[in-house]
Amino acid sequence: MWLLGVGVALIPIYYGIRCLQTGHATFFGSRGSRLDLTGSSAVAMAIAYIAVGVFIHAHWFWGLHPKLEALSPILKVLAVLVFLGGLGYTSYKILAL
Repeated sequence: MWLLGVGVALIPIYYGIRCLQTGHATFFGSRGSRLDLTGSSAVAMAIAYIAVGVFIHAHWFWGLHPKLEALSPILKVLAVLVFLGGLGYTSYKILAL
């Protein structure tokens, strides 16, 4: 519960916050390919990374906690919506160029 729900969840949350601070993010692709992002695309991707961490936290911490278990699905849905919004905006900015 603590290792996955807090420890693993902090990895994408920390990376997303770091991307917000620096204004640069990396869009990880398949087979080791990467795309460096700046500006509004980097901000949207950073928010998507933070949403991944929140989803992991909601699933592995809130989902296993007796008192927070009922709120876990709500937080997971919100995290997925934020992730899709950030990923969608980033994809739009990449394809529009």
